[in-house]
Amino acid sequence: MTNRAAAALKSRAFPNLKSEVYLYGMHTGVTGKGWLCQRHLHHMMVEVNLVLSGTQTAIMDHAVYEQQAGDLLIIPPMKPHRYKSDRQEPLQYFVMHVQVSDTAFMQLMNNCEQLHYPKGDPLNEKLRPIIMQLIEQLQEDDSHSHIGLFANALLMMSLLERHMKTQQSDSPHYSEETLPPLIAREIEKLITFRHSDSEDRFETREPLHNWLAQIAEKLLISRRHCYRVFQQAYRMSPRDYLAVLRQQEAMHSLVNSDDSLEQIAYRIGFENVQSFIRQFSKWTGMTPGSFRRSERDSLHYLTPLELKLEQ
Repeated sequence: MTNRAAAALKSRAFPNLKSEVYLYGMHTGVTGKGWLCQRHLHHMMVEVNLVLSGTQTAIMDHAVYEQQAGDLLIIPPMKPHRYKSDRQEPLQYFVMHVQVSDTAFMQLMNNCEQLHYPKGDPLNEKLRPIIMQLIEQLQEDDSHSHIGLFANALLMMSLLERHMKTQQSDSPHYSEETLPPLIAREIEKLITFRHSDSEDRFETREPLHNWLAQIAEKLLISRRHCYRVFQQAYRMSPRDYLAVLRQQEAMHSLVNSDDSLEQIAYRIGFENVQSFIRQFSKWTGMTPGSFRRSERDSLHYLTPLELKLEQ
């Protein structure tokens, strides 16, 4: 052992550390021409999307990516996105969502500028073998231990973190107690608090009015400042975020529950079911009933609010 190494081993107390990792919605899919994945986002989760064969089109804000076989997409938290496939050949893909209870990492990912890593890109060449090993581990269906699975997921996040730090050395850093994540949580509560209410009281629940002003008042800031810091951090307005959450929760409830349209409309803040039906038709081009019949059990990409880790 060198003198330098020996010196580094002098008595020193290190902090106790705890971290949680949540892997959600891991699946492979095979689709044909005309496949469409509706616009959605993931609450404080990183999406890893790898095309195994064929081609898919990813749309994020005004950016469009043609994802070929072997191409990788890394989608930050709170980033609205959608997919489609217009090609004749089948599309096969793997997708997973990762949340870690490391706020610094999640906020680092929020500032991610590069999303598309084509085959041959240095980061792609590092991550793709790990993802392929993850797929093999998932297919083995080993119910005794998931340590190897989580080890690979954390290795992937570690490589991502190292890459993002080199790319974003001058980017602003947000600590755990800064306003943007607090505002996001308060917006999410506008929907999640309704899940715990008695369903037979949904007719009497007040609709969503002046909600941003109420959030700002709760956080002891002005409404204007509340809007500005959220927009700056997540590149979307608080109202846009709430709209995506309402659409996403509606789609998730329609295909994963037998709740009535009235119950779903109430939970996401509509005053009546007619308003909900009109808005849902604008979102998806389908009525809620048609969507429920055609998409039942097929929407694996949505992240339910009630399943996300506590921050």
